[in-house]
Amino acid sequence: MPLASDAQRLQQLHAQLDQALQRGDWQAIATVDAAIAQCLRALAESEQPDPATLAARAALKQLHDQARVACAEECERLRQLLVNHLEYAEGLAAYQRVELFHTGEAR
Repeated sequence: MPLASDAQRLQQLHAQLDQALQRGDWQAIATVDAAIAQCLRALAESEQPDPATLAARAALKQLHDQARVACAEECERLRQLLVNHLEYAEGLAAYQRVELFHTGEAR
């Protein structure tokens, strides 16, 4: 099987990242992110990239930027969810009310 060109490899990574992003599969995004880093390090060690590789790298960077924004938005969503769980911990509040009632402090 012939080796993929640099441009083809970047296009494959683009497709993988796009699919993972559409599914909201954060584990797959992390895996593709690591593969992108490895690919970019290898490209940095090679000679001057051809125009197709430069175009594929630019397209991948644009999608990668979108993925970073989506990841930041998901982090914020999860942070807010956790804050809400802490603020509205009804079960904990009920325990505290029951304990105060049993100790005679709540009147």
